[in-house]
Amino acid sequence: MYRNIILTVSELGGRNLIQGTPKQEEALKEHRLPPTLLAWSAVLFCLFILSGGIYNILESPPPLIPYGDRYLTLDPRPGEQTVYESVFVFLSNAATFSGLWVSHRAAQVAHDGSRANRYLIAGMALTLMGVAGSYLTFELKRAALG
Repeated sequence: MYRNIILTVSELGGRNLIQGTPKQEEALKEHRLPPTLLAWSAVLFCLFILSGGIYNILESPPPLIPYGDRYLTLDPRPGEQTVYESVFVFLSNAATFSGLWVSHRAAQVAHDGSRANRYLIAGMALTLMGVAGSYLTFELKRAALG
């Protein structure tokens, strides 16, 4: 199998299909994404996965569940979730991550005491809000079961 690929490449004049021409390589070097953008993209992707984004895409759950004469935004079944539930979990996880990141930033500005204290308090508050949101979701699911 590999021999056929090598023969095909050599038949095309020996050019490497991945590299392209030098002009194309130079243009590609100019269009690199900044490392900060890549890092934040990875964080957002992980938050999307943790909140059940893939489940939402594959299963297309309802945003609300009819329950008598009212609607539930939290699916009581343990293996299921609604769209609003996944958005709430995403926001809770994002608040937790943001709080930890802001707390980390407090250590980087330790030379400015009042700024470091503000960052640390804001980071702790965001982290507690995110953890409380996740805890609330777990408790509501657990209470719905029984």
